[in-house]
Amino acid sequence: MHNLQQNFAQAKGDPSKSLFINMLTRDISLGDCVVDLLDNSVDGIKESRKRAGMPVPDLNEYADHWVHIEFDNEHFSIRDNCGGIPIQVAIDYAFRFGRRDEDNAELAASHTIGLYGIGMKRALFKMGNTIDVISSTGTESFEMHLDVEVWRRQRYPDDPERDDWDFPLTNIVRENTNIPSGTSINITNLVGNVSRAFSTPSFASTLIHSLRRQYAFIISGGLKLSINGHVVRAIMPTFKVGQKIAPMRVQEDVSDVRIDVTAGMAASPPEDDSAEAIYPDAEVYGWYVVCNDRVVVAGDKTSLTGWGVSPVPAWHPQFNGFIGVIRFDSDDPRLLPWTTTKKNVDVGNDLYLHALGIMSECTKQFVDYTNKRKGAIPKAVEVERAARSQDIEEVPVLRKMLFPAISSRTHTRRIQYDKPETEIRLVAKALKLRTLSLKEVGIKTFDYYRDKEVID
Repeated sequence: MHNLQQNFAQAKGDPSKSLFINMLTRDISLGDCVVDLLDNSVDGIKESRKRAGMPVPDLNEYADHWVHIEFDNEHFSIRDNCGGIPIQVAIDYAFRFGRRDEDNAELAASHTIGLYGIGMKRALFKMGNTIDVISSTGTESFEMHLDVEVWRRQRYPDDPERDDWDFPLTNIVRENTNIPSGTSINITNLVGNVSRAFSTPSFASTLIHSLRRQYAFIISGGLKLSINGHVVRAIMPTFKVGQKIAPMRVQEDVSDVRIDVTAGMAASPPEDDSAEAIYPDAEVYGWYVVCNDRVVVAGDKTSLTGWGVSPVPAWHPQFNGFIGVIRFDSDDPRLLPWTTTKKNVDVGNDLYLHALGIMSECTKQFVDYTNKRKGAIPKAVEVERAARSQDIEEVPVLRKMLFPAISSRTHTRRIQYDKPETEIRLVAKALKLRTLSLKEVGIKTFDYYRDKEVID
């Protein structure tokens, strides 16, 4: 027995601060860090409403709330009026690295975007070395000043070998604070590559372009968002609606998750679907996956959303004009099929596998129409152009897409041949074509010969 005791020891399993700072922050892009902090602001709206016992409104859930983001080569700041962080929440878990098991009951009824409890922390450490936070619920408030290098070396006084992971909260006011409701985060002493990125004009423009779609449903729901003074306006999906054309919309409730699918024609498919044709709005089309109002996949045309998986063909330019939006909503964000970065879906999630069946049905209906449409393009275009664009929120429930009936007696065949590119360009110039579309060159030269040489 004595020998057994001598041969027993505890191997240390404590985490390392350096591992967190250097590794976890490496796995996320700077743009995603900004969006993670924005997610926290939006979650503040939902959590403050929950604390006050207020129901979620059917429309304009985010109205009367704003988030302002500003950055340059010396600083980053995000300010909001989204409810703030209660002092006890800040003490117990807001600044923890990951959620504890006992926090899961609270998470299960939050209807939030934040999921794992690491987004805000890794975003802060990714950006800079000096961090200042001021937060107020309108009743109570606190401040936090953090020097990352000082914190990295912080140890417990009674155990110098153990890292002290806690953050100091100061200027705590538990009632009658004079600080307006909301949270302000200011980061200075930026990391070198972050400073360079923030000073590049393309970073801001790319971020704005991305948020117009990623945050489309939230902005449309009333949130006022600005980046360096530029107001970010949502680009919401719209669909063609008319007497002979309409999108489909189906809704299901599965395991405490509401699934809402809207799919159909957003614009007329191209008359020229050749590989050489130019499709200026191509990135808009495809499938969108939305979890608790946050777009996690936009304009997808891959097997991720069922393209190229039987019976749906791989994406082809003839499908430009198709938009499908599948929305997952749940009070428990853990049930939703999204990844930690909230920029992709968990393809192994049972709920998403179920949803793929619905998405495949939607896509196949559009594919079938575009195949039939080839035999009567003028008639189809006439109906499509007469239809108006309708916002996704206004689309009624309809099990199948509505398309114009096409019964053309003209059977079409494809004509294909090769000619020197120099000659093709000369012909295109003579035809006064603004772009070099091989298909259009072929159609116009065929029509010219038919009209001039063929006798009825």
